[in-house]
Amino acid sequence: MIRVAAIGHGDIAHRRHFPELQQLAGRAELVAVAGRDPGRLAATAKAFGVPRTYSDVEKMFAEDGFNAVLVLTPPDSHAAYCQLAIETGKHVLVEKPLVGSLQDALDLLNALRKRQQVAPVTFFPLPHVETTEFRTVARLIETGAIGKATSLECHVGHRGPTHASWFYRHDLAGGGVLLDLGIYQVSAAAALFGPASRMSALCSRCFDQRVMDDGSTVAPDVEDSALVNLWFDDRIAATVNANWNGFLSHHHTRLRGIAIGREGILQFGVADNCIYVHRADGQYKGELEETEQVDFDGYPSRRLPVGPATAEPSIMETFINRIEAGDSDTRLLEIQVHVMEILLNAYRDDGPDVGRLTTGFAHRPANQR
Repeated sequence: MIRVAAIGHGDIAHRRHFPELQQLAGRAELVAVAGRDPGRLAATAKAFGVPRTYSDVEKMFAEDGFNAVLVLTPPDSHAAYCQLAIETGKHVLVEKPLVGSLQDALDLLNALRKRQQVAPVTFFPLPHVETTEFRTVARLIETGAIGKATSLECHVGHRGPTHASWFYRHDLAGGGVLLDLGIYQVSAAAALFGPASRMSALCSRCFDQRVMDDGSTVAPDVEDSALVNLWFDDRIAATVNANWNGFLSHHHTRLRGIAIGREGILQFGVADNCIYVHRADGQYKGELEETEQVDFDGYPSRRLPVGPATAEPSIMETFINRIEAGDSDTRLLEIQVHVMEILLNAYRDDGPDVGRLTTGFAHRPANQR
C-alpha cells in the first residue's frame, strides 16, 4: 500500500487527483492533507475520508506515516516542498509549472540525482504528455508517415481560469497562460523532437479585468496570450500559441497539434480522440494502411483512433504505477528543467529573440519511452 500525503487541496485536487486516488483503493491511500484554510481543509478531509489534516507542512513531515507526496500548491512554493520531499526520501508528484526559476529547477535536479544514489524515489513532474496518443504521434513521425518532419504548430486555450484568482497574480503563479497552458504544448514539442537549441517569444495581455466564479474581480498582472517559437537541432521549427481569451471554459480546453512534413500532414489533439494523417502521394504504410479514409480539414486523410481518454491511465494511476515499478529515472525532471528554461526565457525583457538554450536531456525514440 502506497500512503499518500497532499500539500494543497484546490480545484484540480477535488476534480481529479483525489477522486483518482479513491479509484486505486487497495494500492494507494490518501492519508494526510495539508492546507492553510481550516474550514476548507476539514471539508476536504470529510469529503475524501482523509484521517489526518495539517496546517503546518513541516509538522506533517515530522509525524511521517506516508511515503509519497502530492505538491498541489501554487507554483511559488513548489521548490521548497519538493526539496523537502526529496530530502526525506518521498516519492513526489508536483503540479505544473515545476518552479519559478531555472536555478530552482536545476537545484531540484541535482538534489534528485543525489537522492537516487542513496535511496531511489519516483519523481513525477506534470504535465504528463507521454500518453498513448503522444506515443502514437511520435511513432508515426519517426517511421516517416509524413516524410521528413519539418515543423510543428500547436494551439492550446480556453476563456481563462475562473475558480481561483491566484492564476492572475505574478507573485503566486510566476506567470500567466504560458505557465498554465502553454507548458503542455512546449513539453510535447520538446519530448517529440528533443531539446530545443533556440527560441523566441512574445507575451501580451488582452484583458485588464477578470470575473471569478464567486462574482469577485481581479486585475491580472500576467499575460493571457503567448507565442513561443522553438528551433531544434535537426532544423525542425515549432510554434506554440497559448491563450486565455477563447470561448471555452477552463474545463473544456481546446488542444490541437499539427505536424507538417515533406510528404504530408498529421493532426492530433482532436476532440474525437483520433489522429488524422494526409499524404500528398496517397502512399500509406504500416498501421495506416488499413485505417478508414475520410476528409479532414480539407484533405483526404487516414483516421487512426487512439482510444477514448477515459481508457488512458489517470495521472494518479500513472504515478502509482511508476512507484510500484521502482521508476527512479530522472529524465522527466530533466525535460521539465528544459521546459522551464524555455518558458521563463519567454518573460525576459531584452527583446523577443532570447536566443540560445543551455539545458538538455537525452532524446528517446517512441519505442523506447
